[in-house]
Amino acid sequence: MKGVHKSFKPFKLSFHLKTMLYLRKTFGYEHPLEEADVVLIGIPWDFSQTGFPTRYGPLFIREALRNVVGYDTETKTNVFEAFKFCDLGDVEVVPGNWKLTEGRIRDTVKSIFEVNPKVFPVFLGGDHLVTLGILNSLKPRKLTIVDLDAHRDMAKDFLGERYSHFTWARHAPFEIRQIGIRSFTKEEGSKGLKGDLKNIRNPVYLTIDLDVLETSDVGTPEPGGMGFVELTKILKQVCKHKLIGMDIVECGAMRVNSPSAIIAANLIKKVLGFRKK
Repeated sequence: MKGVHKSFKPFKLSFHLKTMLYLRKTFGYEHPLEEADVVLIGIPWDFSQTGFPTRYGPLFIREALRNVVGYDTETKTNVFEAFKFCDLGDVEVVPGNWKLTEGRIRDTVKSIFEVNPKVFPVFLGGDHLVTLGILNSLKPRKLTIVDLDAHRDMAKDFLGERYSHFTWARHAPFEIRQIGIRSFTKEEGSKGLKGDLKNIRNPVYLTIDLDVLETSDVGTPEPGGMGFVELTKILKQVCKHKLIGMDIVECGAMRVNSPSAIIAANLIKKVLGFRKK
């Protein structure tokens, strides 16, 4: 090596673990699906959305989960230490085609449970129609749906379309309990509305539409929503039942640290903490 000082010694870049101490993965606590207690799946579908775009919900909720403090003072649990997490990424939706997208959701959910029947899935929406695809994937189990929402979402159709975030609950294949409802059409009415958690005998699937809260950056904001503390008290009661999975939908975040994404991340932390306790 002409012109190089005699004391210079060429070196090889090593990829030993010690050389990577200052690199940060998306989640430092990820595990293989086979070993995981909790699996994250994004479903960035919002093609039935009539309000604010929600397709970026999975992206910004994940970013919020990266930054949220894992330890919860109420449950005295650090969920990122208590559970083994696996993030499988997002379902690749077919733009504008619900039938094909739902097929992909069904195949994905079925495959997850074939690999790990005991894993707890956390789905990140997307508009609320994604919940119908998830629920149809869980048949023929007998479940009760707990739906925390501002709207009934039981319209017969929306502008002639049977499947939308306004109609998903009408097609839900299980008993449904709706809490937080404060807006519905004359057609939907309040007939058949079960707004409590009494006498639930089945395992529970939880769906949280963020418009149940008093926040603005959601798909379809509705005034008069509950606060975070009030909602977590309800979640504590929900988690006394056998909870087999959950989703959080209608996150209208468009940037890092948007309120709805931060709230969603903390709700996930709360649910997992209550289940652990």
